[in-house]
Amino acid sequence: MRSVRPTSIRLLALVVSAGLVVGAGLPVLVRRLGGDVPLLSWGPALLLAAAAGVVAIVARVTWKAVHQDHQRVNADRALFHLALAQASSRVGALLLGGYAGFALAYLDLFETANGRDRVLHGGGAAVAAALLLAAGLVMERVCRLPTEGDEDDEDDDGSRSKASPTPT
Repeated sequence: MRSVRPTSIRLLALVVSAGLVVGAGLPVLVRRLGGDVPLLSWGPALLLAAAAGVVAIVARVTWKAVHQDHQRVNADRALFHLALAQASSRVGALLLGGYAGFALAYLDLFETANGRDRVLHGGGAAVAAALLLAAGLVMERVCRLPTEGDEDDEDDDGSRSKASPTPT
């Protein structure tokens, strides 16, 4: 069986870049087609922040169960947590780029009411998407099982014992 590789920073940078291109190009495309560019509300930012909070809570509970309490995790549940982690980081990266690109497209119109709203709401959604991305990466790290050496080298309080060598 193949082990799952951690999400690479290169992949996330590529996804953020693609989102930036799409987010910045969308208003231009909509105007060329004769449409009106939609106004953003705080809804997407709040929804993304809530999703980031849920993923962070799941990560905290999973970390406590696996790494502190040393509980066994059902394979299906572990796979679900890993899928949630990877989906959160990738979707967060795409939306980070998309909302940041949208906000950057209106940065020159910040003095207008609609321009200011688009920059602030798009920037807020981009920050919330970055939180979702970070929560996904933390969740992915939490999904790593402790190795045999990790369990032996820790004291009851979770700290490293002084007798065990630390890797350099």
